[in-house]
Amino acid sequence: MTPYMKRFVYAALVYLGLAGVFGMINGMTDVGHFAYFAHTHFNLLGFMSMMIYGIGYFILPRFNGSDLRFPTWVAVHFWLGNISLVGMVLFRGLSVSTGSDLYSVLFIVSAVIQLVTIFMFIINLWLSLSPPKTEEQPSAQNTPAPAAQPAPGLTPEPAPTQPIAVTPNSRIAELIGMKASIKDILIEEGIASLGMPGHIDKVRQMGVTLGMAANNHRLDILRLITRIEQELAKANPVSESGSGSVSDAASKIGPDLMIGDVIAQYPEARDVFQKYFGSGCFGCPGQAYESIDMACRMHGVESDKFIKELKAALTP
Repeated sequence: MTPYMKRFVYAALVYLGLAGVFGMINGMTDVGHFAYFAHTHFNLLGFMSMMIYGIGYFILPRFNGSDLRFPTWVAVHFWLGNISLVGMVLFRGLSVSTGSDLYSVLFIVSAVIQLVTIFMFIINLWLSLSPPKTEEQPSAQNTPAPAAQPAPGLTPEPAPTQPIAVTPNSRIAELIGMKASIKDILIEEGIASLGMPGHIDKVRQMGVTLGMAANNHRLDILRLITRIEQELAKANPVSESGSGSVSDAASKIGPDLMIGDVIAQYPEARDVFQKYFGSGCFGCPGQAYESIDMACRMHGVESDKFIKELKAALTP
């Protein structure tokens, strides 16, 4: 959870306390329209809405397997939303008590700003939860078949004598899961979008295949297949302690690996995940489809720092 998402929650708790105070005042004495207005709006636009904003920004894109479309809007929403809410309550009270047109205008301005922040939240989440438009859709002759593919994550890489058959129906996320260097090859060949933060998570969610990507980017599919097969056929580095040891794991750890795969394959990594993401990470359903990079961005953690510490924990 990013700092501003937490601030929404903290603000909601403050408004809950204020609403409670004004509610008690309303019950004990007649202080006029101001206290009723403050009690109602601190409850609805303060406590309830701010709590929904903070949790909604964090949890909804996370369980949709996507990123927040406009993350920079969260800070803007926080400040404008709080300033305009306080302005609404204050200027409404002054307008009623003094009858001044100036306070009425300031109240309207505050209310308009509050409405703008509401639509900022609506647009941001709507676009975050909506599937992105793409031309990378399966065609009749290029529909992914349920072929026996290695699971994404930390699947052992093949030896040179056991080449992996790569076809147009091979899923890009699974190929990258088998060997992280394949992503560099695909970017080099022209699929530059794979270098964007979080894009591999969308590719995984949509089930984009090699053939779909080649068709969309007008690439030579045979050249792609040849380069990927050659990369998969390269021997893995073997440490002195033997193949598949914990020391080998450090070289395999990358930002595109699934959290659940890493935790299942290397229990030694649990301490690092708990340090940065908390123990709830182990029971969270998001670990099945959430990459290390995505989790770091959602929790406001530097991906490079996290991966460096994770590799250190897996190195004897």
